[in-house]
Amino acid sequence: MARFKQPPSDFVCPYRYRCPELQELSPAWVFAEYQRAKVREHEHWLVREQMAAEISQLEKTLRQQSEEIDRLRAENKLLHQRKFKSRKKSGSKSNTTKTKKTGKQRGESQKENKKRGAPRGHPPWSREVPERIDRTVEVAAPCTCPHCREPTDLSRQGATSYVQEDIILRPQTVLTSYIHQTAYCPGCRRQVMQRLEGEIPFAPIGANAKAAALYLRHEIKIPYRKIAEIMSTLFGLDFVPASSLGFEKRARKNGEPLYEDLIEKMRCSDIVHADETYWREDGENVIAWYAGNQDVAVFRIDPHRSADAAELLLGERIEGLLVTDAYAGYNSISVQARQSCLAHLLRKAREISELLAAMDAPDYASKRFCTNLSRLFKLACAIEVPHGLKARKLLTERFLRLLDRICAKPLSFPKTETLRKRLIPGAREHAEVFAFIEFDGPPTNNHAERALRPLVIFRKVCMGTRSQRGSENIGIFASLAQTAKLQECPAIDLFQALLTGSPSSAQEVLFNDSS
Repeated sequence: MARFKQPPSDFVCPYRYRCPELQELSPAWVFAEYQRAKVREHEHWLVREQMAAEISQLEKTLRQQSEEIDRLRAENKLLHQRKFKSRKKSGSKSNTTKTKKTGKQRGESQKENKKRGAPRGHPPWSREVPERIDRTVEVAAPCTCPHCREPTDLSRQGATSYVQEDIILRPQTVLTSYIHQTAYCPGCRRQVMQRLEGEIPFAPIGANAKAAALYLRHEIKIPYRKIAEIMSTLFGLDFVPASSLGFEKRARKNGEPLYEDLIEKMRCSDIVHADETYWREDGENVIAWYAGNQDVAVFRIDPHRSADAAELLLGERIEGLLVTDAYAGYNSISVQARQSCLAHLLRKAREISELLAAMDAPDYASKRFCTNLSRLFKLACAIEVPHGLKARKLLTERFLRLLDRICAKPLSFPKTETLRKRLIPGAREHAEVFAFIEFDGPPTNNHAERALRPLVIFRKVCMGTRSQRGSENIGIFASLAQTAKLQECPAIDLFQALLTGSPSSAQEVLFNDSS
């Protein structure tokens, strides 16, 4: 029977709407669903790819959060350990073993009997015998023993003596009546008088008392009210706490030129240490800046902790070696060389090492990096710098090669990687770590830290100042008092010169120079 390859043009399938091969479904509907299935499959694959990307991102976030939680737990553990340190001291096995005869632990009896010695490097001190004796008191031998109340044998007498130094409480103040003969000056057209040395004209309180009040305020770091109480209790001199402000006002007139001279001397020095801390002014935080060396010390209180504030103190250029920490505010100052404090870098490496040790899964590469870095910096601090310039440059290059070897590979721990990037070649601190070798300076900024320490204690005692004028007084008198200590000049002598003399005479007292 012949078959048609193509259906006739007027052919209509009897199963067009209900095909028995398609379970009574419409072929047109089945074909339409088949075409839509390809589109849906493509949409489903897109959704699966998006879901896979989201799952991957969530897994990455989960890992980062787990690492962050581990790091925060380690930091929290370190904070608790620093606040509540264990009193148990780890001893060697030999200290815990018992002796054969006594049965006691070795080291136990030694710790009980051994007295704590002086700190290492602490010079011995003993009171010198006074050259003069103001009075001599003779005491007769006792007839009765002061201990057991038995009668003593006066036929067997002896003698013992010692010198005791004491003070006089509430000494009588010296009241001086000045009677000046005046003369008429045709040039000034008024009566003038002659001023004596050490005299403050028309002042109800003398120079010694005012200098003592300034000494208590700016050298001993005592508040104004306590100064008035001390002067009244110990010396019988009464004045209100506000009088100390008047003493500062008079001394500042001669102290300001001397303060400006200290700034110029500091800027021309071969080595300058700089650091900053916060100060309180009328309840707000301001910044106390320091710059100085072994000869001069300059303090300045500024409202800002910025590069402009650093330039106001240090100037635009330092003709020498500037020793600071890693604060970026000093970057705008032009210097011959800058030394980054190795003590800060050592402390940073130690903190990261303690943090890594407290973590459950520490990064051993980062831990090894911190250990090697600490060893290198400790070696650099302990090394003896050679005298020749060529030898110092060779030594600097050798240390830089060791530093480059330590910082060669990147690290996975973020804090360690940040520290490594600060020290790699091309970074700013890379050339500042060992600058002290070439310029024969200090490797740390310990001088500035110690210079700021009295001001920090003063801040805790007096809670800061109430006005900008008071902050300026703190900067001026702290600079003069600290410089006097460096010049081995008694600060009270300097304050007396500021109250009774001129800026030039005060400068002679400060630097012990009569030329």
